[in-house]
Amino acid sequence: MQTPNYYEILEIDRSATVPEIKQAFRRLAKCYHPDKNPERIAFAAQMFREVCRAYDTLRNTKQKADYDRRLQRIECQGRTHETYLEKLSQLNHNYAKLELLLQALLHQNYKTGISLYEQLLHNKQKTGKEWRIDDFLSYEESRDCEFLIAEAYQNLGFSNRDQVSAFERLRKIKRAMLMYESLLSAEAKRPCFRHFIQEVKERLKFIYLYHFSIEGYDQTHPIPLRKIRELQLSKRETAGMYKKIAEFYIEIDRFPEARTVLKMAFELQPRLTGAKKICQALNMGSLLG
Repeated sequence: MQTPNYYEILEIDRSATVPEIKQAFRRLAKCYHPDKNPERIAFAAQMFREVCRAYDTLRNTKQKADYDRRLQRIECQGRTHETYLEKLSQLNHNYAKLELLLQALLHQNYKTGISLYEQLLHNKQKTGKEWRIDDFLSYEESRDCEFLIAEAYQNLGFSNRDQVSAFERLRKIKRAMLMYESLLSAEAKRPCFRHFIQEVKERLKFIYLYHFSIEGYDQTHPIPLRKIRELQLSKRETAGMYKKIAEFYIEIDRFPEARTVLKMAFELQPRLTGAKKICQALNMGSLLG
């Protein structure tokens, strides 16, 4: 700080009164007077000049007011600079983590990659600002990174079944599903990776069917059929998914739902193949024509 802090030089508070300023000056002037310090006369002379300069400024009401405003402005600039350095440090720290995250995912080290990703997400608790991939990468690179993260969640959700609780597996699978859906939504608004779209849809088909299966079926939060329609698959693919869902419903004895979904399948694909057994189980042989 180019402007010296006269309050620190006189060893007083900023709220010091004029008598307190005078008292501090007399004490320090006596302490640092060159005649009192023959063994360190150069240092004492410098300190004596600074004490006198501080006193001359602070004892004058107008000069003191001008000085206080200048000192406050300098300190404010210092705090702003410190805040900037903190943000820069945090930015560099997060970018380094993102680099490690990408390296881990590209080498299929999914557990490490997801651990780093969730650490970055939790930074909101410290900074109050939500962490976003787009703050560090281009739009296209951000979507590619999200695809890799979703892939990692999916792989972790469908692996290590004996080592991870069912709740934790479903959490990871749901996270993968939400990220894949977000990618489809982003692509509809701003196309950037058409070559991935079919792959994303295939993965969502797999996850949606998993949620309708015995292991993944959640009676309170089932995957709505609307999501399947939003994939905009061919009629044959959609009908095939409806047929499989009807089979899952039969396995858990939800026959009314199975009939409803099977009818939807035949509406899309009147010549639906491989449906004879399920039609017989539901007494809906008439659908076979």
